[in-house]
Amino acid sequence: MSKRLKALIAGELENDFKGLDKCVIVGLTGIPAVKADEVRAGLADKNMRLRVVKNTLAAVALKQAGIGELADLLQGPSAVVVGGDDVVELVKAAADLTRQADGFSLLGGYGEGRVFSADEVEKLSKIPPRQELLAGLAGAMSSTLSNFAGVLGAVQRNFVYALGALKDQKS
Repeated sequence: MSKRLKALIAGELENDFKGLDKCVIVGLTGIPAVKADEVRAGLADKNMRLRVVKNTLAAVALKQAGIGELADLLQGPSAVVVGGDDVVELVKAAADLTRQADGFSLLGGYGEGRVFSADEVEKLSKIPPRQELLAGLAGAMSSTLSNFAGVLGAVQRNFVYALGALKDQKS
């Protein structure tokens, strides 16, 4: 590959990586082109993208984009998975990819300004989806407020019972 072509590819990668707020680096070995296309199509349905990268060019582009610490994760044939609504959703999709397709492995990731190791990415993939966490939080808050309202109602109810008993006692 000529230096000029390498510079063009590195520039294109740098543009892709500028402003990158989340990604997962996956290793890929022995993946047939047909399987890679199926994986790309599955990720596209989730508004995500898989991009196979040449490690040296990607490392240069990552450093120029200001996230050079990700370059250490690029070992062997690598691809970058980007997109999705949040880091956990992206990590889950990448982890599912490695479980379903032989030849893919998690190498690490990046999100919310920090680099994640492969183990951290695996742990993140086990977190319930955002909507499920929000629903659990709303349920917990609702039950707490309901219990609080019941306690306040009990105070008023006991006061009314006491007044009724006092009235019965006086009459």
